Amino acid sequence: MTTEFYPTPAFPVSKALQWSPPQQFELTAEQADWLLYEGSLTQRLKEVGGNFSVKLLGQQVLEPTPEEKQRLNLNCNVVVREVLLYCDKQPWVFARSLFSPSAEQASTLNLQQLGNQSLGESLFARSDLHCGDIEVAVVGGEHPVAQLNQRWFQKSHTLLGRRRMFSTAGEQLLVSEIFLEPSSLYSASETFRRNKRS
Repeated sequence: MTTEFYPTPAFPVSKALQWSPPQQFELTAEQADWLLYEGSLTQRLKEVGGNFSVKLLGQQVLEPTPEEKQRLNLNCNVVVREVLLYCDKQPWVFARSLFSPSAEQASTLNLQQLGNQSLGESLFARSDLHCGDIEVAVVGGEHPVAQLNQRWFQKSHTLLGRRRMFSTAGEQLLVSEIFLEPSSLYSASETFRRNKRS
């Protein structure tokens, strides 16, 4: 995988975002098609782009944001895993996953040995997987991931992300994905507005 054009950022990258139900946003058809996709994002990226790969940025026990702690219903530090999902040697998605240390240690989930493998692919292979409701967030230009996008692709605009809780083997995993410039969410004809009624 060629990554010299996309220097590896310092881990952890992401900061807090405001997540809301997708009904509060005026999404274009293309944006909704990706953000509200119910299946494995990894599998879909493999279908639309060649040479899919995962680059692990870091995975270690850290303090989550207050909102993440509340969402996970945990009062302790959690394992934070951040990766970039590549298609055609370009980073398409920044993904951040949070789960308890007990989940990382569970042999049935194999989270300690994932490395540069897809977490989503591993989860969707499990028969007991339960997928929660999808949430959406706007990633402003001051956010570290948006700044990476600007540095890598010389594009300055807000990004869009999605988040979902997954439950399996008695554990919960909170997974967020922010779509970067190479994805089709930001073509010239695609615009974004927050629903004024929200």
